[in-house]
Amino acid sequence: MNNAVEYIIGFLLNGNQHLASRVGYTNDTAQYAKYSVVIVPSGFFDAGTYGTPASEPKLPLEELDGTPILFGKPEISHQGSTIVIHADIVASAFFLLTRYEEHLHPADNRDEHGRYIGKKSLPCRANFINRPIVDEYSDILLKCLSDAGCKVTLPPTTYQNIYLTHDVDFLTNYRHLRGFLGGIKRNLLSPKGLHRVAKSVFGLKNDPAFTFPWILEQDGKVVGAQSVFFMKSAVVQAAADYPNYNLTGKDCSKLVGLLKQKNCKIGLHTSYYSANHLEYIDLEKQKLEQSLEMTVTASRWHFLRTLQPTDYKSILSAGITDDFTLGYADIAGFKLGTSRTTQWINPENFEVTNLTLHPLIAMDCTFSNHEYMNLTENEAFEKIIELLNQVKKHNGEVVLLWHNTVFSELDGGYHKTLYTNIIEELAK
Repeated sequence: MNNAVEYIIGFLLNGNQHLASRVGYTNDTAQYAKYSVVIVPSGFFDAGTYGTPASEPKLPLEELDGTPILFGKPEISHQGSTIVIHADIVASAFFLLTRYEEHLHPADNRDEHGRYIGKKSLPCRANFINRPIVDEYSDILLKCLSDAGCKVTLPPTTYQNIYLTHDVDFLTNYRHLRGFLGGIKRNLLSPKGLHRVAKSVFGLKNDPAFTFPWILEQDGKVVGAQSVFFMKSAVVQAAADYPNYNLTGKDCSKLVGLLKQKNCKIGLHTSYYSANHLEYIDLEKQKLEQSLEMTVTASRWHFLRTLQPTDYKSILSAGITDDFTLGYADIAGFKLGTSRTTQWINPENFEVTNLTLHPLIAMDCTFSNHEYMNLTENEAFEKIIELLNQVKKHNGEVVLLWHNTVFSELDGGYHKTLYTNIIEELAK
């Protein structure tokens, strides 16, 4: 546990790790004088509390200077020259960064895909899903250190990184037998539709799902942004993993060549099936690496389907170093309570691992699907701007997910226009 607490304090120091020795986490008042700032433990980590219902925050949450506090008292006091934070921002941050509520309730609040429902999560129920409150805890700690006379460096108000990510669930619509026959069947009464299917057969660029050149053109407008494409390589397929695409076929080879030419990152789109059969993750990674002739170190689960926080043990053992899964499907916002990358902490044993988690703040269908947020284009853009402003305020990382298929002429939605406007905003 001590390593986890040390990591959390270092995370909250946000670039001021040299001040770690000036921060204490103790309720022993005799020790207070050793530190410039003391954070008082709430008992969350106590043996009789951790892992039990007693470790859950009680709603409604109290606030310290407008920031919701999960544990402890919303008070700051002084003992001599030491500033004492009675709000347990260490336990509060741990609760959010580890998705502790999913660990505590492994079978509750799940949708038909086994995913934790964002609208039933604590961040949503306590109405802070749109705020990275762990980053606000950093602000509280840094202000106290500054008030205590420590020299604090504040992070700049800008994006630390921008990841424009795309899941390749469908490489093409019609350029494989099943898709071609389905396209013919669906368009028997539509000469225009039949023409579209026929054109696709004679040219990859004509297939409606092959929107990658347009995506790369848009992404390229954001200087310094990294485009990341997650590709499937399911070894055993569940129905939700279809359609399969041939990783060594000509169409896939053309896409991979294009992505490499544009210096895009390619990651593993871990299958729907593997979420219930974790032993297949390593096989899928090996298959993708062999096909691409390159090492793959990034991942995102298909359907954002992480079923338990401890699923990440299998990602680690497969050699993945960076994961981009952690966002809710049904609501946009800050699932981990932060806009910054964090190392995965195993809530079972408090191990601080080498796996870096990149929080996903928004996905295309989250905004437009009726069963999710069901927003208009203007509402979706306003929500994106709200989230981006929070990321910029805390020098966080932008991670967005837009699928290639939502830019297709077959989609009929607003995402092509919405994405164009998002890109213009990020490019400013």
